[in-house]
Amino acid sequence: MKKNANRLVLTAVFIMMASLLFAAGSFPQPGICTRSCWGARAPRSVAYMSALNRAVIHHTAQSTDFNTTSQSQSAANVRAIQNYHMDVNGWADIGYNFLVDKLGYIFEGRYGSMTSLSKGAHDAVNFNSFGFNVMGYFHPPYSQQPPVAQRNALYDVIAWRMPNPFTGFGSGTYNGKTVGFICGHRDVGSTACPGDNMYQYIGTNYSGGECRLGVNSRITGGGSVTVIVDNTSAGFSASANWWTGSATPGYYGANYHTRGTAAVSDPAQWTVNLPSSGTYSVYAYWAAGANRPTAAPFMITHTGGTTTVNVNQQINGGKWNLLGTWSFNQGSAVRVKLSCWTTAGYYVIADAVKFVK
Repeated sequence: MKKNANRLVLTAVFIMMASLLFAAGSFPQPGICTRSCWGARAPRSVAYMSALNRAVIHHTAQSTDFNTTSQSQSAANVRAIQNYHMDVNGWADIGYNFLVDKLGYIFEGRYGSMTSLSKGAHDAVNFNSFGFNVMGYFHPPYSQQPPVAQRNALYDVIAWRMPNPFTGFGSGTYNGKTVGFICGHRDVGSTACPGDNMYQYIGTNYSGGECRLGVNSRITGGGSVTVIVDNTSAGFSASANWWTGSATPGYYGANYHTRGTAAVSDPAQWTVNLPSSGTYSVYAYWAAGANRPTAAPFMITHTGGTTTVNVNQQINGGKWNLLGTWSFNQGSAVRVKLSCWTTAGYYVIADAVKFVK
């Protein structure tokens, strides 16, 4: 009994020390459904880390997790994940530290994740890292798309939970590789997780991408900014040579604009009104098809000039595709153009563009 009492005292002291070592980021705590909220089982045991400096992003790879319609339904999904991790995998608890559903609800995962540096079981390394899970199946055969609400909730909880002076930028050695301090599970080991449709927001630019920029803007107090201009928006314009179409699925909104490729200067263009100056990631959306050009030239005008990005519109349709990250001034301006001047015999697609700060 005395040994058990001493062990409990030492455990309590370690938990207290771990809590003291944790210094929350400057972003306010978002609303979180705690373990008691979703009905967690007690863990079999708890292990702790001495530091926290990396956020590893996962997905559940369960299509049914994405098809939630309420917080209570997602809570049941989290319970099922915990049961699988404990009863099938044989782990001490649910593997992830936090989970986020498509509606934007955040769930505390492994015991102690809210207040201490509890060690998860999420990437086979689990060294000074937390696992943040985006609930859904974001690669084939389901290829679900993580919506803005889900991604914003993910950035909120990372910005709140990672200790100061975390910025979201930079990289270091992890599992013998150079890995971002925000990274996907696939960066750590051989896996498709968190799926292409989520990984596009993370990427390998350690100082860019929607996820890193979103987390950093929250930490620095800039907040999240997303501006979308569709081809049906007032900010879009094109000559009469461009026409609307909807025959090919995978477009954003109601339809898209298209025209035949030709060696002429007749670009479609997007006027984008940005509420503040800063660094934005720029994305484009299109409906892919075999009759699209493999080098559709998007021209992005930013503070450093104009950059042309050639994209293959025969692939990657029906999702946001990152064109790049640049600095922009506040206000309204023509910021993106799409030229038809590329290989003849194809139809170029002008749909929606998105700016994310």
